[in-house]
Amino acid sequence: MWKNYLKIGWRVLKKNRLYTVLNVLGLTMGISGFLMIMIFIQDEVNYDRFYPDSESVFRISSYWGDNINGGNATVAPSVGPRIKSDIPEVEAVTRVLKWNDFTIQPASGNNKDQVFREEKVFYAEPNFFEVFNLNLLAGNKENALVDSRNVVVTESLGHKYFGDISPGEMIGKTILMGSNNPDPKQIAAVVEDIPAQSHFHFEMLVYEPGMNAEIFDSENWSWSILHTYAKFPKEKQQVVAAKLDQMVATYANSTLDAGDESGTYNLKVMPVQDIHLNSHLLREHEANSYQSYIYIFSLVAAFVLLLACINFMNLATAKAGLRSMEVGVRKVMGSQKSQLIYQFLIEALILVLISVLLSLVLVSLSNGFFNQLTGKNIQFNLLDNTMILWMIPALVVLLTLLSGFYPAFYLSSFKPLQIITKQLSVGKNSHSFRNGLVVFQFATSLTLIICTLLVQRQMSFIQNSDPGFERDQLVIIHNDGEIQNSQREDFKGHFASSTNVQSLSFSTGIPMSGKFQIRTFNLPTSDLKDGMNWYEGDASYLDTYQFKLLAGRNFSEISGADQNKVVINETAAKHLGILDDAIGQLIVKNEGEKDEATLEVIGLVEDFIFESFRNEIKPLVIEYMHDYFLRDYISVKIQGGNIEAGLDEMELAWKQFEPRVPMNYSFLDEDFGRVYESEMKMANLLQVLTGISILIACLGLFGLTAYTTELRNKEIGIRKVFGATMPEIFMMLSASYFKLILISMLFAVPLAMVFMQNWLESFAYKTGIEIWVIVAAIVACFGLALATIFFQTYKSIRANPVKALKSE
Repeated sequence: MWKNYLKIGWRVLKKNRLYTVLNVLGLTMGISGFLMIMIFIQDEVNYDRFYPDSESVFRISSYWGDNINGGNATVAPSVGPRIKSDIPEVEAVTRVLKWNDFTIQPASGNNKDQVFREEKVFYAEPNFFEVFNLNLLAGNKENALVDSRNVVVTESLGHKYFGDISPGEMIGKTILMGSNNPDPKQIAAVVEDIPAQSHFHFEMLVYEPGMNAEIFDSENWSWSILHTYAKFPKEKQQVVAAKLDQMVATYANSTLDAGDESGTYNLKVMPVQDIHLNSHLLREHEANSYQSYIYIFSLVAAFVLLLACINFMNLATAKAGLRSMEVGVRKVMGSQKSQLIYQFLIEALILVLISVLLSLVLVSLSNGFFNQLTGKNIQFNLLDNTMILWMIPALVVLLTLLSGFYPAFYLSSFKPLQIITKQLSVGKNSHSFRNGLVVFQFATSLTLIICTLLVQRQMSFIQNSDPGFERDQLVIIHNDGEIQNSQREDFKGHFASSTNVQSLSFSTGIPMSGKFQIRTFNLPTSDLKDGMNWYEGDASYLDTYQFKLLAGRNFSEISGADQNKVVINETAAKHLGILDDAIGQLIVKNEGEKDEATLEVIGLVEDFIFESFRNEIKPLVIEYMHDYFLRDYISVKIQGGNIEAGLDEMELAWKQFEPRVPMNYSFLDEDFGRVYESEMKMANLLQVLTGISILIACLGLFGLTAYTTELRNKEIGIRKVFGATMPEIFMMLSASYFKLILISMLFAVPLAMVFMQNWLESFAYKTGIEIWVIVAAIVACFGLALATIFFQTYKSIRANPVKALKSE
């Protein structure tokens, strides 16, 4: 019996080729879009789950002021030891620091004469592997970082230095670290490469007692510098959080004198598994995504799949008239209603199976395009993906029932006597339902068009808005002491007469880096301390970035003349209560700490966006740069059109000071773009999903128009005989669909506006929802519908009416 169902189903689909092709195309696109988004979501939600006990690992973060905009992914150095001593529920605590890049040269092997510049090197404590239970390929976890002469490397880094050797052979190999008088280190352990699904990626871990003395052992509670991780049972999270509050009250508040709400200091605990989607703090290891985007893409993917099913239902009910006689004859011959339902469901099953197979092929072929679109490196190994393996049969069953259930019951409900005596008005009973489905299709498509246009508009606003400084033609050299304090002026002197380099400055912070340090500041007459962003800049810094000076002056070009002088932004002046009279005011930095200093305000700059368009501008203090010994940046403004010549000139100057060390640089506008990586991914994916939804809706409209035109062929012929023009006939055929699109607009526009208003609220600086964007989306939707209807009806309208009437 089932074999007979399959045979008949296949014959029916072959006979109705247009119906089959439209359904297969619609279902294939819907399933493909759904599967790709599901694979993307699977990748996003699986961050930091690759090592055992990952659910028991938590990161401690610090907050100044409100818990929304004042957060750091790092904490003060003393937090880790205090947790270990005061919170017995915590099994282990470890701290890591990404401070500078490293110059490394293998001491043996084919690459021993090559110098490498490594960015993913972290200072770590010896107990690192007590918290992060990573897979060691060679070496011993317990003592890998106990000795300062040891390092831990990833397998790929070991191959990079020493070629194609096993991890075991890497143990004991020597590398030379540093540019001047390099320090020999031995590889003590080799770990498996960190997967892409991690909130931070290291390639080497080093233990350096000297960094402990300078940073790890500091008692400065205002210096949020170390990424600190704790391991404890997940059910103890609330207990640990409460004890962190008590720890802050005992140790930190008395030190910081955090009095009012703006000066509140507190610590939060977050599971590492939640960091990628829920943490967007300063000093994050890498740019994270957003949990809300997962919900958005899940919803859109489900709707795209639903649109494809709606096409099936619409086309099946629309062509019911062509199959009514078949149903009548079958019933007269003794077919039961259940047998007819099985027959129509089998037809749906065949279409779904064909579409699923085509979708798997299409998704596999789209792997490269998808990764380019999302910036990921996901491999679509569909047959090795457990989620896909259980999702495919579930999709087949769901789509068969969803797309075939209503048509099967509708077609099998025809009464044979009415059919044979031609008393059945086929299609009228389903007319309202079919219209509702068309409205849903176009409402969904129009909503996606509006949302896509508004997301793109916000991204364009961010890219083209003035952040308050000049970011074009700016090259950032990552300088880790290669150009030392005493060499800065000599290095700058190389470009004094350059026609390619406009200006050059040294600073310990740059806009959009997210790596700012926090210091407490207060007036000498007040004990109320406020945590503010702080870094140092030289006399050329303000000019290089073209910050707008509202009052006072820039730093002096005379070396050392402005030591203990600062330039502050408007927000810092407001916080300190000196906005109207900032110049000449004295402020105290880190009162009570080893680096306490009294500083004079000599300049007030207009607020500029130094973090993100998502965040309100915070207080910023720029201190005159003097004997800074840690990581800094060289910002180079290149004359327009001279990028290559400017870079060549910089390389030559760099090699004169550091011939062994490669120059590591980036462009500020590219760094700027990376801050909004997740938004760009969202915009790209929305474009693809919107395109798929529009194509599916147009395919459905094409099919409905085709069957409507076929049913009204004789009417069209009669109207033409009586003098109806082509535009009149076209309006007759399309008017009902335009009404449906207008109705869909009434649903789509308010829904899209509410949704986008909520999304835009996450940005402190944003564009508005303008009417022309809504109008453009509506025009685009109408235009596509008009083109689809016209393409299908043109042939019928142009046909000779005699052909339509001669069979009468």
